[in-house]
Amino acid sequence: MKNRWKVLIAAMGLALVTAAPATAELKIGVIEPQKVLDNTGRGKKIKDTLQEYVKSRQRIIDLEEEELKKMEEDLVKQGAVLSPEAKKDKEESFRRRMMEYQRKVQQLNGEVQGKKKEALDEFNKSLEQIIKGIADKEKISLVVEKGDNGAGALVIYSNPSLDLTDRVIKELDKAAK
Repeated sequence: MKNRWKVLIAAMGLALVTAAPATAELKIGVIEPQKVLDNTGRGKKIKDTLQEYVKSRQRIIDLEEEELKKMEEDLVKQGAVLSPEAKKDKEESFRRRMMEYQRKVQQLNGEVQGKKKEALDEFNKSLEQIIKGIADKEKISLVVEKGDNGAGALVIYSNPSLDLTDRVIKELDKAAK
């Protein structure tokens, strides 16, 4: 039993001794991707383009919605005057149109999500290249994402000297020119 403890303590000591040099050279950086997106020319352009794309899709949805409201109002107004068969036909037409509208809304939302993903994936690739360049130049071993300090944030606190965000913004803007 005593030998097991001695072996365990010796193994732990050996692990600490061999791990010490590696941790002494570990250099860490922190990045805020949302801040980079918000404060770079390219990021602002992406956000503006996406916003315009969303607005154009929303206009299509709004037009369809207006037509549906008019159909519904007509149905309510004419409901008392129409024969039961004509009323049933109009109600069925309204239901079909409503289903088409819902499908169109889902389709347009899918398009918007796809466009966002496409634009942000491309931006993130550029961001990764810039971060990798800075990390290589400054011999940084690990770069972690600093979020909005919410409950799901990866980094709750970091020393400001570790923050690479402003350098990444400058490099991205310089690369865009």
